[in-house]
Amino acid sequence: MSDRSSLDVSAEKIGHAWKESAYYDDAERWTKTIFWNPETIFSKLFSRLDLTTVIELACGRGRHAEQIASQCGSLLVVDIHEENIEFCKSRLAHHRNVSYLKNNGYEFSGVPNNSMTAIYCYDAMVHFSPDLVENYLKETARVLAPGGMALYHHSNYDAPNTTSYGANPHARNHMTFDLFSEYARNAGLLIEESHPIKWARLDDLDRVTLLRLRALSSEVDTGSREASEQKSRASALIQSEPNML
Repeated sequence: MSDRSSLDVSAEKIGHAWKESAYYDDAERWTKTIFWNPETIFSKLFSRLDLTTVIELACGRGRHAEQIASQCGSLLVVDIHEENIEFCKSRLAHHRNVSYLKNNGYEFSGVPNNSMTAIYCYDAMVHFSPDLVENYLKETARVLAPGGMALYHHSNYDAPNTTSYGANPHARNHMTFDLFSEYARNAGLLIEESHPIKWARLDDLDRVTLLRLRALSSEVDTGSREASEQKSRASALIQSEPNML
């Protein structure tokens, strides 16, 4: 199976569950509180984005786009489902700066290279399989303009291989900070900040991560530093442990 065929399978598997879901209506009730309250980490990191040309990935029914469309020079909302795109066209019709893209679930199809100042994705990438996350990070590096940044809310759940993601807490797919950092680094992205967050009383279930294009090969991102510090702490702990053999 080719890489593209494999990605098509993953996108269909993940996307199918969200074609029609009661979650869209449920989430409207707390979107402002969790994501757009000025005191939340989501809102604080979002304020660092340059909103000249913006992509929202996996826009769903437009609950986030509605919050920020008036702040953007232009906003492109992207979703795998035509039904969601049509819903957004109606909901956001009064915003003349919003355009719409139904994509294949793993690419920013048709978006020119180095054309976007910001990309964000809230409450969706947490469900994406690792191969989709990896490809979207590659696409992020492709379409970001110099100085542009991306803000991604993603899973931080080290899921067992034996379960379907739908059986995991809040349908979180497998992702770890180390794996996300590796994908970002390989794509040519630098992690500016990354914060573990609680979701529905589960500590560290998710992360919210701010990235930008790596300007110099010598730059070291937060992910690399944190991983190195974790290894150093682990090494020191092992050396301090008494020999139990």
